Amino acid sequence: MASKPVTLAIQSQEGQKRVSLPDTSRTDELFTKVKDAFGLKSNQFSLYKKQNKTSEIASSRTTTVKGAGLSHGDRLFMFPKTQNLFENSNSSSEKDSKVPKDVIEDDLDQELAKIDGKIYQKGSQYPTDPFDAAYLQEQNIKFMSFHSYIKKLSAGMSKGKFTSLRNISCKKQPTPAGNERLCKFASLPSAITLARQSWRHVDAIVFENPQIVERFLGFWRQCGNQRGGWLYGRYEQYPEVPLGIKAVVCAIYEPPQESSRDHLKLLSDPKEELVDEIAAQLGLRKVGWIFTDLVPLPGSGMVKSHRGADTHFLSAQEIITAAAHQNLNPNKCKQADEGVFGSKFVTICVSGNKDNEVHMEGYQVSNQCMALVRDGILVPTKDAPELAYVVESTKEEYVPDVFFKEKDEYGNEITKIGRPLPVEYLLVDMPVSSPITPVSTFSVLKGDKKHFPVENRMLESSLQDFNSFAQYMNQFRSAEFLLAISDIHVLVFMAQNEIMPMREVLGPLYEAIKFKDENAAREWTYFEHWENMKALIQATTMN
Repeated sequence: MASKPVTLAIQSQEGQKRVSLPDTSRTDELFTKVKDAFGLKSNQFSLYKKQNKTSEIASSRTTTVKGAGLSHGDRLFMFPKTQNLFENSNSSSEKDSKVPKDVIEDDLDQELAKIDGKIYQKGSQYPTDPFDAAYLQEQNIKFMSFHSYIKKLSAGMSKGKFTSLRNISCKKQPTPAGNERLCKFASLPSAITLARQSWRHVDAIVFENPQIVERFLGFWRQCGNQRGGWLYGRYEQYPEVPLGIKAVVCAIYEPPQESSRDHLKLLSDPKEELVDEIAAQLGLRKVGWIFTDLVPLPGSGMVKSHRGADTHFLSAQEIITAAAHQNLNPNKCKQADEGVFGSKFVTICVSGNKDNEVHMEGYQVSNQCMALVRDGILVPTKDAPELAYVVESTKEEYVPDVFFKEKDEYGNEITKIGRPLPVEYLLVDMPVSSPITPVSTFSVLKGDKKHFPVENRMLESSLQDFNSFAQYMNQFRSAEFLLAISDIHVLVFMAQNEIMPMREVLGPLYEAIKFKDENAAREWTYFEHWENMKALIQATTMN
């Protein structure tokens, strides 16, 4: 059988290196590769699969890399057999080499990494760490922030030497023939035990103003069908949580979708790239998604409360979808072996609360859930929305067992296999709110002015065409041009309308909207492209 290239991460007290070799190479060749990568003068070190010095890899002239159970992307831990192993090596001047050099983290992450996050409390002689469990409990903070989590890993005796973050792998592998027992222990991935995530990438979701959600809910209020949309905004510091991050939502874009009163499916969107481009020009990005699950209580004006601790917060299918979105929007992270770790992409479910009011809840799924979904081994159950199921091994494919821990009726912690798996085990929640003083990246219309129809709503009252665009623009005086076009739905239509698409000339207009520059917006209207558009608007409204 042909050999396959394998790249392994080697973690040492002096940082991390990567080595590559065919999976048919002997393990003694692996040791030589590691020695050369760290610039060592001898092979006086041990390699282990686990940081606690278990599952040792022996240097052998007969055992291959594949035979030792090593796969592409695995990480090994190196421990010296002599105290002076690293003396005079080339690695001592490269202690920072454990982080990928080409990873450019988000600006916000770079800023937070420079802050120690310590809390100085009145009357206390010493500052409190941002991950201090007692402080977080006192402040009613359920999860530490991601940057607090990194600070926690970097604290203590090791000073961060072993804080490299690793994405777990649950990949299916071909079930080997022959001695199944031997193969299971020698070459197949070990079982995974899930742990409840103690931190979160995003600590809160904040809508710039309530009108953003009200405009989104207009579809459900008009026809009763469920609705989904992409959240566009930015990430900012969230001072209510030490080293916290909040997702600030500025607009909701609604892609093509199929929906009914009890069904919702987002479809592929030919304008997805365009919408992302417009958002980027305005300093925004896709930060999450939102969907409704609203059931009206007849004759009351209220909605049914059917989600919560007694039922489910998100269904297994919704959690799997959220994980897929997070996998498509990974968080760049220098501390991670692969340069990415987790995601800042958030999920909002709009449903009824215990008071039967329309209510929003924010979530992310855990990094472990992302891995289960990424590797295709987590599926929903047929009859219980609160339960997922880890697929089983077959004659063709081996799937690592996935366990979780819970307490029995006597309070004893027991380990169970994830068949089925309670989905709440995979969730991290966060508050959703609007500021006391609303702000707006895009226009909030007042009085008798009506918003431009939202895209992809299959309603007669929401038809988005040139006639509706002309009627919309005629509501505004020329001095209100910036107010009129400061709307993501208007900009998407202007960029790609069938009569006069303007995608190539909107650049200066984005700048005017971004900086709320009325003079720049007015100057843009003097150019020929808008003069022609005005003539078409006038001709349309006269007919």
